[in-house]
Amino acid sequence: MFRVLTAKQITAWMASIAIVVLCMLIALFPHHESSDYDLLLYHWDNGGSTETNLVKEVCNEFTKVTGIKVKVEIISSYETQFSNFIAAKRVPDVFLVPDGNFGQWVSTGVMLDLTDYVATSTVIDLNSIWPSAINRYRYNGKTMGNGNIYCLPKDITPYVMYYNKDLFDKYQVPYPDRSTPWAPEEATYYWRQFGIDSPFGSTVTAKGKLKDNHIYGLAKFYPESLIWSNGADYLSADRTEVLIDTPEFIEVFAYLQKSIMEDYVAPPYSLFASTSEKSLFLNQKAACYIEGRSVTADLRRTATFDWDIAPIPAYDTEYQNINGWSGSVGYAVYKNSEKKDEAYQLVEFFTSKHGQMIMTESGFSIPLYNDEETIKKLYEVEAGKRPKNTPEYLRAAQYQKAGLWQYLPSIRWKTKFDTDSGVLYSSDPSLRPTAEQFLQDEKNIVLNIIKTDFPELFNNEIKNTATNPLIYDGILRFSLAAITDNKKRRGRIA
Repeated sequence: MFRVLTAKQITAWMASIAIVVLCMLIALFPHHESSDYDLLLYHWDNGGSTETNLVKEVCNEFTKVTGIKVKVEIISSYETQFSNFIAAKRVPDVFLVPDGNFGQWVSTGVMLDLTDYVATSTVIDLNSIWPSAINRYRYNGKTMGNGNIYCLPKDITPYVMYYNKDLFDKYQVPYPDRSTPWAPEEATYYWRQFGIDSPFGSTVTAKGKLKDNHIYGLAKFYPESLIWSNGADYLSADRTEVLIDTPEFIEVFAYLQKSIMEDYVAPPYSLFASTSEKSLFLNQKAACYIEGRSVTADLRRTATFDWDIAPIPAYDTEYQNINGWSGSVGYAVYKNSEKKDEAYQLVEFFTSKHGQMIMTESGFSIPLYNDEETIKKLYEVEAGKRPKNTPEYLRAAQYQKAGLWQYLPSIRWKTKFDTDSGVLYSSDPSLRPTAEQFLQDEKNIVLNIIKTDFPELFNNEIKNTATNPLIYDGILRFSLAAITDNKKRRGRIA
């Protein structure tokens, strides 16, 4: 039998629960009482110890130059946790901003507008910074890519195709050209020679089963490189139209489906539930690997084979050079920091040529600057190291843009599309639609998500915060999600 509570009892019960939840949330968020530092910087651990050590090295150098002491606090599950910190108003003086989270976080108003600081800086020269590196941190109050500057970039990591020279030699496959990308069908022709057309005998059975000695030509496809180079795109420039049913877009997905399911040159995406493309490459189960410059330091340390880089495969069109994206993270200053000027100095130092060369020498990133003097220093630093084809990083940085995560402040539309596209690679052929069928059906699904999440793009106003993805995705979902995430994080700590 259920007991009926009085209004007074219900009120007391709810108050008790609120106190418990509040205590749990307070325990989740860092609390800083120490005064042995001047600035607090929150940073992620996604780049592993290589990036963490570099950040601390740059901060130590900053302290030597300015006398300003910096405490670096590494936050696990950074993107989720930092959204929680914004909601709880526990924001440090300086914080890392992945370019994929920039739109979500800048719209909350926590970032200091850095435009005037940059305009009067004697350190930052916008004219010699790769345009894509700075523009992805601009915001005009509605869209990204234009307007004032709210972050300064820490790095830019252009994407290239890493390839195992030892495997290419063993299978008698010619190396990719240093500056001209393979066309898609050309890439497939060469990639097949590591598996289905191997000179040592096919690694695929008559029933389409892979043998243990199968080597993939490519660790993983990233569709954007082919889509953009083919003159296609996911959304229109104003983000009100979904363009995934154009002939050029369909051509790309038909190619991907055939390459994975019939030519076996890359694994189905389901495989990445148990491994990663980096592991496939390092274990020599994939001859090529598409990744950013940031992986270079790790490859230099852990790869047991000779390797180099080449352009990512692309269609031979006027858009051929737009054959991928470049990754980046930036630093923002908290708008309510009590030490705004000092915080800006730290952000500026990371973007300065001094800070950039510290990170460049490690192999983690290329400099943000493209002036002749800086590029000369880059070549001097890279001399005698892998990869030999350093110019490809520079070519890629010149043309590549930010990824799809910067199209809109919420990526719910992209997540849905990526999840749904898994049907194209079903192990059961009878469940596999053609690329054209799938993309035509998916168009309205994606469009409806964008209309729901961003009605203001369609001349409507957001009527309540419950359906505002800028708030739902980034702020109000912190309570139970944060507690769950924190439990998982603690369970992973050795």
